[in-house]
Amino acid sequence: MSGLPLSWAEEAGYVDPPPAQVGYAERNRLFSGVPTSLIQQCRYYHDVDAEWSTYLFPPATYATYGSRYLKRLRYDNSLAALRLWGFVMSEGERLFRARQIGRKLIACMGDLGGTTPIVQAAGNAVAFYPDCFWWTPFFMESKVLFEAAGALGMGEECCFSRATLGAFHKRAYFPTPDLCVAATGASCDDFASVAQLAESLTGQAVHWLEIPFRREPQPWFRRAAFRRTAHGDAQYPIHILPFLCEEYARVLQRLEEICGHPISPHDLCSSIVGANRLRLTVRAIRDLAYGADPCPLPALEAMHVEFATLHGYSDPDECRRVLDNVLATVQRRASNGEGVLDRDAVRVAWVGPPADMRLLNMLEELGGRVAGTEYMINQSLSLISEEMEPIEALADCFLNASLIGSCSYRARRVVEEARRYGAEGIIITGVVGASHCVAEGRTIAQVAKEELGIPTLCIDVPFPSDVPPGQIATRIEAFLEVLRARRDAHRA
Repeated sequence: MSGLPLSWAEEAGYVDPPPAQVGYAERNRLFSGVPTSLIQQCRYYHDVDAEWSTYLFPPATYATYGSRYLKRLRYDNSLAALRLWGFVMSEGERLFRARQIGRKLIACMGDLGGTTPIVQAAGNAVAFYPDCFWWTPFFMESKVLFEAAGALGMGEECCFSRATLGAFHKRAYFPTPDLCVAATGASCDDFASVAQLAESLTGQAVHWLEIPFRREPQPWFRRAAFRRTAHGDAQYPIHILPFLCEEYARVLQRLEEICGHPISPHDLCSSIVGANRLRLTVRAIRDLAYGADPCPLPALEAMHVEFATLHGYSDPDECRRVLDNVLATVQRRASNGEGVLDRDAVRVAWVGPPADMRLLNMLEELGGRVAGTEYMINQSLSLISEEMEPIEALADCFLNASLIGSCSYRARRVVEEARRYGAEGIIITGVVGASHCVAEGRTIAQVAKEELGIPTLCIDVPFPSDVPPGQIATRIEAFLEVLRARRDAHRA
């Protein structure tokens, strides 16, 4: 199956409606028109012949299972978006099925895409990110995981990542991993704390991966002491590359012990080629979603596309097929001049993944659109060199990471995104309890003002209630009005 191209869907009797955003009820109605032949071909783990591997279910299914938050969102109305959401929401089930068929489960924490190509090279291992379970309390509109983490010592002084500790403790949201590869050093302190507590309180097997700090070159440093990544613009001291290579080699050795067989350089090279294939597709979708006018893909679906680069939602092969379908849809819309938002939507670069996804809906409902992002996963969007030795290539690519260097580096990345997609302003969503958010917001705002002359809005995301907090809606609306006034003044 080659990614369910649109012609294939049309041959099966399904044609997308005109592009639009729809609510929960309309999305369920659209699903009822999808031919069974299409549903049956949407399967994960294609090498396993099993009836349970389908994932394209009615959207109501996931709400019934507890994701009540889904009823409050607005969605793209394409078949590609239905398939994308079904694939994303079925990852928890996919992990339990992986354990059922004898695959090793490797939890990667805090490195954000650095080690997953090594895990995927093993063949009989599945990589996943417990990090992403920080969204679970929002989807379920429940504080159960936060309360469980609090009982274990991680209270409200920690960011939303503490939900991951609650998930480890309850053992119901994902199977107990065979190994947790946890980042330390230049990584998120809260996630490192989650891994430490999971190791000490639940007996989880943890392999610690130390990430070096990426110091930036200064005029008084010797130029020869730095090099630039093979793909990307980050510069790093040459001595940290062999250090990170040694750390990755230790991960490789531990994985070979867990999986019971050697992982060859050829296996790693094949995994890198697959990762690059996925990243190229994501980059092509981003360019259209954030750059084409009118906008051919809403911000919610575009965010799910971006996060696919981390680990392919535990099945990178099927993930590539899913994203091929999304790319075909946005390419068709862009070539036809079709979109889901007004042409004059205010362009805003978005910094930080919003834990409350309704904020992206809110921006669009108020007349804005996302034009560029910095979701802390820059390294997973960078291509991995296919000319270097595989371990060295993986380490070199990871040194593009957003959060392992200075605040000014990340600020420049944000400004480059804003410039590339013509953003008229920047919105930064912080997380209560996350230390880096406080430091970076001011730096990003300053660099954006100096280099682009555009304003910035910083907001903290609270736990969701029945409706988004009115204060946040008011602030976003006012910010968009400021940007419109600036646009009008510039045109005049």
